Amino acid sequence: MARQAAGKIRRSKKVSRRSVVLNASAKRRFQQRLLKWYREFGRDLPWRKTSDPYHILVSEVMLQQTQVDRVVPKYHEFLGRYPSFEDLAEAPVADVKKTWYPLGYNIRPERLHSIACETVERYGGKLPSEADELLSFKGIGRYTVGAIRSFAFNQDAPILDTNVIRVLHRVFVAKGDPKAQKAMLWELSEALIPRGKGYDFNQAIMDFGAMVCTARNPSCPLCPMKSFCRTYPFESRSRASRSR
Repeated sequence: MARQAAGKIRRSKKVSRRSVVLNASAKRRFQQRLLKWYREFGRDLPWRKTSDPYHILVSEVMLQQTQVDRVVPKYHEFLGRYPSFEDLAEAPVADVKKTWYPLGYNIRPERLHSIACETVERYGGKLPSEADELLSFKGIGRYTVGAIRSFAFNQDAPILDTNVIRVLHRVFVAKGDPKAQKAMLWELSEALIPRGKGYDFNQAIMDFGAMVCTARNPSCPLCPMKSFCRTYPFESRSRASRSR
């Protein structure tokens, strides 16, 4: 299974024949300004106060398609009820789903329970840190692998969620459909990580996308990247159509 998972990553890299020419100066400025912004404005979130792989996994699964303010209280409640992989694996799935309510997308607690069972059975309750092994779990995709590796194991692993896609595409690409350029954006995400700072960099770029480079009405005048951002000043399609 691990070999199949590794093959998926290799195939995804082969799909993209286009790559971004990353200017060394722009790369350095982006890294420095993003980390400086994060030190000043980064969000104070409970899962940033732990490196426990189980806690990180719970937070990442909860955050899928769910807003942060809804996740925070449920995160504390869930870990209070199931403080370890072993506790979650031993619980009936029906009880896990009740504890999960009202976050929705009830396939998520089922998958989380399945991951807990597999972790206990195959790894003695210790989540592995290698990408191939993590990808072999049903319910753990490439983004979650990067999040676990960087936030739980402090590795320089790339991530690519909706916020990261938006930031990277606006600042460095600007052309085409971001959804059709994911392989290239994965490569860009990995190339931008400052050596040894994957944790802070990944947390920073997610916060930046959620707070500054937002989907609608981004804070372009206050953006520290505006001097080299390829879409500055950003205009939404609705604004642009009204101005014509």
